[in-house]
Amino acid sequence: MKKIILGIFLISNIMLADGFAQVGLGYSRGNNDGDIATGFVGAKVLSNIGLRLEYTKNISEHPEFSKEDISRYGLFATYTLPLTSSFSITPKMGVLKTDGEFQVQDAIDTISDSSTEFTYGLELNYSYNELVSFFVGYTDYGNKLDIKSIDTSKMDTQNYTIGIKIDM
Repeated sequence: MKKIILGIFLISNIMLADGFAQVGLGYSRGNNDGDIATGFVGAKVLSNIGLRLEYTKNISEHPEFSKEDISRYGLFATYTLPLTSSFSITPKMGVLKTDGEFQVQDAIDTISDSSTEFTYGLELNYSYNELVSFFVGYTDYGNKLDIKSIDTSKMDTQNYTIGIKIDM
């Protein structure tokens, strides 16, 4: 009986929500002038509470490296707080896994490392219409990669993103 009631509760929340899922795409200029792309897919769990899977990747090379491949995978809990009919704020917190692979100019060896850490972020959303919204956001990526001969201060550790979200 408890499972049936819980199932009915979850289904009714999904049906009453404005949209069940959301996809988004963002661009940012890192604090070290790198170009970064972010894509995500999210699902509403209860009303304004959701879960989001994010993927972030550098799309430009740092001049000190012949290869710089940084990928970030995140699982975030989100809460969208409406301010007006058009504006809302979405804080997020979760776990982020960073994979980095580097090759220094004129060197043969490739150096790689991986880290997983707690992170957070905040987005300001503007709803253009019921399906499309634009956002400006911030995510803190930390600086946890321990790479032997590479100055990790060259890595982009924070990300101010602009982008678009589509509700489904």
